[in-house]
Amino acid sequence: MTAVRERIAAILDQRLQSIPGIAEYERDPSADPTNFPALSMTDNGDDPLEEESGITRYAMSLDIECYAEGYHGSEVSAELNEIHAAVVQALMQEPPIDGLAERFEEGPLKRYTAQLASKPRKGFKKAFTIIFTTRRGDPASQ
Repeated sequence: MTAVRERIAAILDQRLQSIPGIAEYERDPSADPTNFPALSMTDNGDDPLEEESGITRYAMSLDIECYAEGYHGSEVSAELNEIHAAVVQALMQEPPIDGLAERFEEGPLKRYTAQLASKPRKGFKKAFTIIFTTRRGDPASQ
């Protein structure tokens, strides 16, 4: 049976890949993107929050990162704002992650300029926390 974390990640992959206008998407990227705008999801692991009779509740942490290219900062910022809105809409559907999660929480949004890039690039990183449960001692079942 597939681990609950992987089932969650697969659903999020599908939702992020369906956002129109994204030239490149990758989960847990191992290199910088080559096509823009580029979107990625980084799995930062999870922490057990509590154990109850027969279940363990986890807080899974992930970051969604986006880069866009352009010579006009305000245009790139506007594009990033639209992509950010699309990301939040795609991920924050009810029930959370098709019922696999108890809650899906938004975290901080950080904006930045890629100082060392070969072309002008701006980006954002948005944190999310997913609260889900598994059977105690069995991360593949709920």
